[in-house]
Amino acid sequence: MPTITTKGQITIPKPFREKLHIKEGDSLIFEIKDDTLILKKKERISILNLGGIARGRKIGVGSEREFTKKAVSKRIAKEGEQKPN
Repeated sequence: MPTITTKGQITIPKPFREKLHIKEGDSLIFEIKDDTLILKKKERISILNLGGIARGRKIGVGSEREFTKKAVSKRIAKEGEQKPN
């Protein structure tokens, strides 16, 4: 059973890390429900996930670049809204 260090840190047991595929450097999300602490792995977002966001748009270097900036900004803002307080 893990204990908390003087710095407020715990070690996540290996079976749990393996089940959630948690590696060094991964981000985690903490949630509290009643008297229970819930730990979730935050999925990494790859730039490759943005493929196809411009589908159906007329291609033009200037307008396409602007559209892509707006689409990426919206997605980042949406992810920021999902962060727990």
